[in-house]
Amino acid sequence: MLKGMRIQLIFFSFLFLIEGLQESKASEKPNIVFVMMDDFGFGQFAPHNHNLEVEDFDPFLLEHVREHNDYNPQNALRMSKRAIPTLSRMTRQGVMFTNAFTSSNLSAPSRMGIATGIHQNRWGIYRNIDCEAHGLKPGSHLAEQLKKTGYATAHIGKWHIGSRNHRIVADTLSKHNLPDTLSYWQVRQKYPELAENLKNNGYMGSVVAEHHPLNNGFDYYFGYNMWESPFYNATNVWENFKPAGRLKKYNTDLFTDKAMNFIRKSIKDDKPFYVQLHYHAVHAPLEPKAPDKYYNHFHSDSHVLNNFYAHVYAVDQSIHRIEQYLKEQGIAENTLIVFTSDNGGAVGGRSCLPGNAPYVGHKGMYFQGGIRVPLIFYWPEGIHQRKVNHQLVSAMDILPTAIDAAGGKIPEGIDGKSLLPYLTGKSREPVRDHLVWSGIHARAWAFMSHMSFLPHLEAREKAPSAWAVVKKNYILRYIASVPPELWKDYPEGRDPVFELYNYNNDPQETENLIDEEKTIVKDLQNVWHNRASSYPPPVKWNREKWEAIIPPNNMYKKQK
Repeated sequence: MLKGMRIQLIFFSFLFLIEGLQESKASEKPNIVFVMMDDFGFGQFAPHNHNLEVEDFDPFLLEHVREHNDYNPQNALRMSKRAIPTLSRMTRQGVMFTNAFTSSNLSAPSRMGIATGIHQNRWGIYRNIDCEAHGLKPGSHLAEQLKKTGYATAHIGKWHIGSRNHRIVADTLSKHNLPDTLSYWQVRQKYPELAENLKNNGYMGSVVAEHHPLNNGFDYYFGYNMWESPFYNATNVWENFKPAGRLKKYNTDLFTDKAMNFIRKSIKDDKPFYVQLHYHAVHAPLEPKAPDKYYNHFHSDSHVLNNFYAHVYAVDQSIHRIEQYLKEQGIAENTLIVFTSDNGGAVGGRSCLPGNAPYVGHKGMYFQGGIRVPLIFYWPEGIHQRKVNHQLVSAMDILPTAIDAAGGKIPEGIDGKSLLPYLTGKSREPVRDHLVWSGIHARAWAFMSHMSFLPHLEAREKAPSAWAVVKKNYILRYIASVPPELWKDYPEGRDPVFELYNYNNDPQETENLIDEEKTIVKDLQNVWHNRASSYPPPVKWNREKWEAIIPPNNMYKKQK
């Protein structure tokens, strides 16, 4: 009898030990890797184009490709499916949000919204130039909340949410006994050799101390505060507070190397890690050929097509490389991997079909092609029910979700929401009622640019302002007046227009419901008026453009 009691005691002790280990494991903070591509299109993400046919592509983009490119649209669709095996698997095993938007159609404002969880319009940020002039407010980057909970934090890749350090130019001019009031662009005109020296020593990717990652929640920084960084021979990348010099290595591989080095150090230090890995891919310039190990994965007759999806495949394989290392270390199961793009694809040239299909438009526009993005969460230990979620969500929700998963405190008053209850299956309540956007509606950034009379820089300065509201599968868009001699299809200009579409039933926006659905129009107009009534004027953008879209009851308009 005593022997039987001993066996029972050992058995129950073993059960308690197992339960204790499980509770301990469940209480461990997840590691977090947040991967973001640059200008990656909704339709270029294979899980979104599973049921697409060529007739679902933007017809204007399709026509443009047939006239200016050398590849077959069907081949492009096949290539897109071949390019992301790792991400496709993670999508199947995680949660994919199909109704995900970013907070802007442009990079810097979108990244500001993601970083802070606060809609950037609330700070007077509507364009890249506003963001570059304004930068981060102290304490606003949500990575600080993760650092407070004990995370080792790193930002690697594109930053672009701070002011460039113009002091570098002034100091260089002083050393050469030249007036230190000249801007970099003036230096380029007057002293091209000096400008080249500034460029080669990192000035273009610099960031002032106030807006620097190391002063905004990050322990390590390897990146660039600029809109792009060449795949090879970049000189605008900084490591912590010093320029990294000329980087000959393919930057997708290099950024991944740096991320893995940081992860290794964090594991050695026994700390959970949060890594922002924000690749240059697939922002222009896309001309440089991807390394053969990626390029040779594709076999079409088109170099442009092969090369574009090789750059995409390089990102996918980098994620695979990170995951394999985490598996070797026994921590892959409790690592949350998030993937998205900063805005819609800049498609039509070397950025290939399917573009942003089934939606129309591209980066810089408030058509859905400019603001719809892929968004997936992959977390083997935390996500037990793999699913596709159709809730209305925003890229602003990414960091609040990460903070929630880490057991941190989400700041009050932000626009981002935690999606953790939807990842774990604990909630089916609506995430939010609506989303809003405002800024410029420009054709300058992709294939629609050929419909402009003006070159890129002039076209975007004269582009009309616009706002948009999404609610219950409807998008209401207001585009202010188009000036004469800007767009070829409206050579004499165009009056302001309202457009309403049911984007579920009509993703290509062929049937404007503005006259048929007056109740919905009024409801969405009220949403805009309520939200925009407190939006401040732009930090740097043309105030008249802003006033053309802001409601009359705006508090700042009244003060003028």
